[in-house]
Order: sequence, then C-alpha cells, then structure tokens
Amino acid sequence: MNSSTLRINSIVQARVDAFLKEMFDICQSSEDEPKAKSLWGTIATELTICDAVGVAIRRRRNERILFAHLATDIVHSIFGIALDVDQVHNPCLPLAELDENRRQLFYMRQVSSAWNDFLLSSPRYWQAINITSPPQVITTSIERSGSAPLCIYCFRTYSPEPRPIHLPEELRRSCAKVQTLRSEDSNTYGLCRSLLRDPAPALQTLQLTGPLVPPGGDVEPLGDLPSIYHLTAVWWQPPSDAVWLLGLKELDLYHTSEPNMEVLRVLSACPNLERLTIVDKDDEVIGDPPGVISPITLPRLQSMRLDFISNESAMKLTRRLIAPQCFRRTLSIKEARHLGQYVADYRRFMFMEESCTQDPRSACVHIKGFRSGTILAYEADSRQLVFGGLPVEEVSAVHGLVQELQQLFKGPLLTVTIDYLFETAWSFLRPLSDQNIRNIVAHFRHSGRGVDDLFKVIGAGFADIPEGTTTNNATDWLSKSLRSIEIHNTSVNLDDFPRLVEEYLHKSSKALLEEIVLVGCGLAGPEFAQAAERLAAIGITIRDDACSHY
Repeated sequence: MNSSTLRINSIVQARVDAFLKEMFDICQSSEDEPKAKSLWGTIATELTICDAVGVAIRRRRNERILFAHLATDIVHSIFGIALDVDQVHNPCLPLAELDENRRQLFYMRQVSSAWNDFLLSSPRYWQAINITSPPQVITTSIERSGSAPLCIYCFRTYSPEPRPIHLPEELRRSCAKVQTLRSEDSNTYGLCRSLLRDPAPALQTLQLTGPLVPPGGDVEPLGDLPSIYHLTAVWWQPPSDAVWLLGLKELDLYHTSEPNMEVLRVLSACPNLERLTIVDKDDEVIGDPPGVISPITLPRLQSMRLDFISNESAMKLTRRLIAPQCFRRTLSIKEARHLGQYVADYRRFMFMEESCTQDPRSACVHIKGFRSGTILAYEADSRQLVFGGLPVEEVSAVHGLVQELQQLFKGPLLTVTIDYLFETAWSFLRPLSDQNIRNIVAHFRHSGRGVDDLFKVIGAGFADIPEGTTTNNATDWLSKSLRSIEIHNTSVNLDDFPRLVEEYLHKSSKALLEEIVLVGCGLAGPEFAQAAERLAAIGITIRDDACSHY
C-alpha cells in the first residue's frame, strides 16, 4: 500500500471518526432524558441514533461540509449504522417502534442525494413491508429487497369497517424469503394464514392475532415451518400435531381458553422450549379433563410467565409441569380465592428449579383478590411474594406462604413493601411478628395518611394502633431484624418526626435500626439538618431523596 493510499485512508477514517463521535455525543445526551429510562429504554436509545444522525448532518451542513463533497465509502459507513439498528427481525421490538424506525429512515432520505441513493440501492432498506400497503408498493419493495430476508408486519386497526386487503401475487411467490411475519390486526388473520399455507423455510418469527369470534368453517392450515423459533399466538392456538413445534424455542400464548387439553398437548410437543408466556383472560373455570394426564416436561425451559384469572386454572398447568432448568419465572393470579388450599402449589412453583445451577434464579408470585387496595410485597433472596386486594380472611394463608419461604431459606431477612391505601395493610403486616423483616418500604401515595400510623404498628404503641387492625401479643417483633425504613410520597413534619421515631420504636429496635429514607415527601418544619442531628443522636441516619421543602 503506497503513501498516497495510506493518506487517503487516514483522511477517510478521521472524517468518519469525527462524525461518529458527534453523533454518539448526541445519543449520550439523549440517554439522560426520562424517555430513555423507561421500560423500553434500550430500544428508545437505539432509535435516537436515527435522530442523532439527522442532527449531526445538519450541523455539518451548517459548517458547509456538504455530503456531495464526501467520499461514497464515508457516506455508506455513516448511514450503514442506521440500518444496523433497524431491528426489523427482532421479535421483542414493539411493532409501533418498528414503524417509527422505518419512518425515520424514510425522512433521512431527504438529507442528501448521496444518502437517498445509498438507501434506494440497499436491499436491507426494502426488507420491511407493511401488509396493508398498496399492492404496487409491496411489489416494488420485494423487487428491490433482492435476497434480503423479508419482514411482513401489520398494526392493529380500530376501524369498524376495515378496508379489504389484497395481496399481490409477488408476495405469495416470495413466501420463501419471509423471515418475520407479525400482525396485531385480527382482520388479517385469515390472510396471513393463507400466506403460510405453503412451506416457509426461512420463517423464524410468527405473530398472529386471531378474531375474537372464531371464524366459521375450516381455518386455513399452516404449512411446514422448519425454522420457526418464536411464536406469538393471540386468541388462537397452534395445532398440537405440527412438526415444527419441535424446534420452537419461544412461545407466547395470549387469551387462551384455560389450560385445556389442547394447550397441554401443544406444550408437550415443544421439548426444546426455552421461554414460555401464557396469559389467560377467561374467568370461566372448567373441570379437570378426564383421564390421567402425563407430566409436561420442558427440560430446556429457562424462563416463564404464567398469568391466569384463578388459582384453579393455574394449578391445572403448574401441577403437571416439570422444568428442572427454569431459573426465572413469574406466576400471576388475578382473582385468587382460598389461598390456604394452594400453599404447596405456590411453594413448588417458587422452588421448581432446585436442581438448576444457573444464576440468577428468581421466582415471583403475584396474588390479587377481587378488591382494589393494599399491596404488600415480601422478598427473600431472589424470591418475591406480592399480595393485593385480599380480604382479611386470607391473613393466615399469607402468613403460611411467607413462613414457607422463611423455612426453606433458613430464615432470610425480608423486605416488606406496603402500598398504603387501606387499613387492611396493617392486618397483613402484623401477623408477621415471627418473621425476620430487614426493610420496610411504605408508599403512602399522598393519601393524607400520616407516618405516625406506620410507627404505631411497628412500634410499641398498641393502644394507638389504627382501629380494626389485627394484632398479636408480640412486643418486640422487629427488635431483632429491622434495619431500614423507606417512606414514600407523604407529608412529614420534621419537628415532630424524631419524636415519633423515639416514641414508637423500642430501645432495642433503635439500636438496630440504621436508616430512614424519605422519598418524594413534602417536608415541613425546621431545617432537615436539625432533624438529622436529633436522629443521629440515637444512632439512626435519615436521608431525603427528591423531597420538597416548604
């Protein structure tokens, strides 16, 4: 390589590095915004790259460094990044985000003729196709996609009279190129199934939403799908005799009609399943199917989420499920009743993977009653029990579940989270006097309640406990374990607060209680430093986080 070529490469690399640095500086500043810290923070951050490219381009244009003057390889290097983060074949990317990303790419075509030419000549730009697009647009996209794998998608429509969709023959003939088919629109259910009646050897991700009312007549059968690994079925179930279920690794079933025999057969046909989600919205509890049901063994399952209306429905599945390697799982019950009958089932679900050696091993059980109201969460190690909207009659069953957790982990320290909306919170908290509670997190949600109620319950002021609260005879139930208290979203009088702590906590408790944290509270009274000094005198540190002083 001669010196002239080296010099050219050096200039090109310097320009690319300078542009990329500016672009990623913009992205870094975007990460500090609240949007990037949401549930879809990672996806949002990646999408901001497209915005960052546009901003960086405008800055360069303002400096009169026009794209017409940049070498082709520099343009391709810069904008190739946008295509790299397109994620059209990512099954976890929400379709709304996918469509937004496509619009960003389209708008960026207007930045310069060099960028427009690059996109128009790139097969990857044409690989994502909205099935509701005009037939000519679909045909053109397929022609320009070349050998790139296709992503066919469709959003949910809310029109009472959706317009008819006609698929061009070019799309039907290109079914072998489809790697991803995702539709949230129940009106395209039959259309998508007809598209897959022939073999689709490249299909890896399939997401279909069936109609709320099952269609009359025979449903279009699915063809051979030898490469599929991710299936999302909404309001329908895959056939249990499909050979391609053997290779399935991720299965999401939404709005199933209870774990009936067909669902059990589907799971039995998926021995290589690694991730499972079942969300059931049917409140009708059916009887157990006749005969003996063989256990469902999923030896490779790593994580699962089960969301059912009733205990009865959930246990039909969990009692038959064997998943020795499942190290991350969640069970949610929306309308739980008679918890005492299912303590053993919950215990088994939380410790299903006793032979699993992978970390982290976690299990969450969310149990909700018919009411709205108090939510209490108990955590030990990586296990979590969450209760909400349960009647006082279930207090003993809750205690039994927590007791199981304590015994199996040889008495770990618990974290108790209280969503303080109703007095029943204290009814569930008080019977845990024989448990090792290390942290208490109380969310008052600006309900107008005072923190004195909290200290009355965890302290010695039995006579002042809120009316209707169930108590026992324990007098120092937290003296051997409590280390920290978090108080969220309520008003705190800093002049009176140290007195509350001193009055309602035992001397032995004060010796072990190390920290009180006020989060998002309104603070009144003297300076915070004065209250901190008073509590420090009895060995307790107080901190405030996002609190307002008035």
